[in-house]
Amino acid sequence: MSLLKNISDAAKARFPEIPFPHKKDEHWRFADLKAWGVDALFPYFSGKVGGGARCEKLRELEKTLHAPHSASLFDGQLVFSDLPEGVEILTMADAARERPELVEKFHSLAVGKFDVLQSSRAEAGVLVRVKNGADVSLDFSFVSKLPLSCAGAIFEIGEGARLSLGRTSLAFSGSFSVLRSLYVVGSGAELEMSSLKLSELSAHSYEREDFLLSDSARIVDALAQAGLSPSRHEKNYEISGGGVDVDTRAFLKISSDNTHDLRTRQMHLAPNSKSDLAVKAAVADSASLAFSGLIRVEPEAQKTKAYQSCRSLLLSPKARSQASPILEICANDVECSHGCAVSRPDAEELFYMAQRGLDPDMSLSLLVRSFAETTFEKISDRARAEKILGILF
Repeated sequence: MSLLKNISDAAKARFPEIPFPHKKDEHWRFADLKAWGVDALFPYFSGKVGGGARCEKLRELEKTLHAPHSASLFDGQLVFSDLPEGVEILTMADAARERPELVEKFHSLAVGKFDVLQSSRAEAGVLVRVKNGADVSLDFSFVSKLPLSCAGAIFEIGEGARLSLGRTSLAFSGSFSVLRSLYVVGSGAELEMSSLKLSELSAHSYEREDFLLSDSARIVDALAQAGLSPSRHEKNYEISGGGVDVDTRAFLKISSDNTHDLRTRQMHLAPNSKSDLAVKAAVADSASLAFSGLIRVEPEAQKTKAYQSCRSLLLSPKARSQASPILEICANDVECSHGCAVSRPDAEELFYMAQRGLDPDMSLSLLVRSFAETTFEKISDRARAEKILGILF
């Protein structure tokens, strides 16, 4: 029996035993539990999901995905790849034969209901390998169209390598997208990642990213997210090497009556490393942000520097932002802190723009864009960053 079949069979056996998110589950605090319960998700499992409003930006973006130095997964299947020198892609079946320990590690991280759901389709996905010392740029897209769309992706970045990665995740109407990614960043390697995540109405999007970081690894990670449907995004950084530097930022543009749910963990297991997390959200209509961020520093992780912040801009009286920053510090020689802020658009700034002939909608759009731009200020590929901001605004 193959490794992937063993993993899938084990996940299928576990799935019914794991409860759907519920109010006593601290990991889902502040979440819109109705959106993630069996009643809301059963139509996707049964393939009977009603249609929803189209997002023309999303559909136009899909037409541009197949370009040089890019690859695309549609519903977990590799449909296009044009790779730069120094990068190779393996199907998950080939990865299970060549790197079985890495595939097993990836699926061993599956603990929640939807993690295990992805593992039940263990064959859906790819392994992307960047050779030691390579310096490459790659655009990678994940497209979800099936009622239940599961995909897994493992990125293995070799020692001393540098990967500039542009990620695009598109969830179309009628699809429940379940996507998990693992980034294994070797000693002295660098990952610079700019991500865009969009969804149409009548879609659900669950995404989890895990980062395993070796000595002197460096990450610059910027995420922009907007959509017409509920989403859940988890980012977990396991800093097991010394001298690691992580800078991760996210901007969420939330509208309608949706809740966009973001969970992060900065896990420091080794000394002399640094992690910074900055979350920003522009929340309109009766939408909500649900954010929970954990910094944990183990006893052996002395000389750690870690910070997290969450800043929300509420664009309507009914908009909500709920944030829970958590520090668990088990070492005594560290610099760790957090901060949260919630505010309305500055009336004086809006008045200033109105005095110069800008209408209210344009003034507010400029204000929100300036709020979002710092998310991408450390991305060296300015064309990629400007493209993402242009799509959002």
